[in-house]
Amino acid sequence: MLNWTTEKTIKNELIKRWEKGSFLSQEISQESLFPLKLKLAKPTSADITSQFEQVRKWVMHLTSLNYLTIEWKTINHRIQGEQKIPENIYIADLETLLTLLNKKKEYRSFLQILQISQHIEPLVLPWLAKNALKSLALADDWEKLLSVVIWRKTHSKPHIYLRQVNIPDVHTKFIETHRTVLAELLDLVLDETEIQREYSGISQFALRYGFLDKPKHIRLRNLDKDYPIQPSSAYSDIYLDSLTFSQLTPKIKKVFIIENEINFLSFPEIPHSWAIFGAGYGWSLLANATWLYQCQIYYWGDIDTHGFAILNQLRSYFPNTISFLMDSEMLLAHKSFWSKEAKQQTGELRYLTEAENELYAALVNNTFGDNVRLEQEFVGFDKIKVALGQEGL
Repeated sequence: MLNWTTEKTIKNELIKRWEKGSFLSQEISQESLFPLKLKLAKPTSADITSQFEQVRKWVMHLTSLNYLTIEWKTINHRIQGEQKIPENIYIADLETLLTLLNKKKEYRSFLQILQISQHIEPLVLPWLAKNALKSLALADDWEKLLSVVIWRKTHSKPHIYLRQVNIPDVHTKFIETHRTVLAELLDLVLDETEIQREYSGISQFALRYGFLDKPKHIRLRNLDKDYPIQPSSAYSDIYLDSLTFSQLTPKIKKVFIIENEINFLSFPEIPHSWAIFGAGYGWSLLANATWLYQCQIYYWGDIDTHGFAILNQLRSYFPNTISFLMDSEMLLAHKSFWSKEAKQQTGELRYLTEAENELYAALVNNTFGDNVRLEQEFVGFDKIKVALGQEGL
């Protein structure tokens, strides 16, 4: 029937609208969507002249759809005379919609979720209004989720591990599995003083909401046998928790932060220096080590947009950080080893030097090619020694 509205297009429209959750969330807003006006692609006057039989069949087709309420319009056609044509179409009420889409079970489930929420914690209703359809997938666990929210609301700054939370029928893995949803609910329910907003993402869930998190470890090795990390070993590769690391009082002058593990392990001996393995933790872990601010810090990462973003973040904590082997000369010298960065960082990086910013912009703008990156593991070991010599190290 040409491009005119059919039963298929009506159902497709209704399914799309259902998937947005508005038919469910109207129960929260109390703003009824019914009678629900639908899109109507209808014949033109020219169609009635040239496709009259098709128009007649189309009208019969719509009339046969007993779930539709049709608003008719009478027209006087110059050839066909007086004709009644559908002007607007509606779904009269929610019950008709649920029957048509076979969604009565889901609707009843949402009403139950809503009732539980209104009784236990009404502050989560804005989340339900925005995530009505998402809540259906959580229906079996909804009451448990709210029990976690209420437990945290009534236990200010708990300062215990998630494993120690004692809620009937709720175990640690349940909380860990649902961290994303719980974070969204807790942000709504908790007082501002109960949220540590400097922490974000599911990996920092515990810290954000006042729980203890397992200690993050910093891996380091000394590059000078005269300045061991621990007295029993001239050269050592050890892990320290961030608190122990911050309480060190080393008499060193330089620290090299290196992202690649093999480069970290094989980095040459350098007087008065230590190396830190840069993978696996944020720079905030280093920020409490006041002794680091007395050292010259060098950072060596991949030459790609994320490498410069990491450098930028590090320099926001330690402004005197110097980038190492991360210039355009090094990039161009290793063209045969270039690969592609899956997804580029494109935001402004405030803490880069002028030269670093120029290279970063060239990478973002694909000046050298599509999403070019040079991973540091492909930089020859001889280049490391030459660069160290140029730095006078």
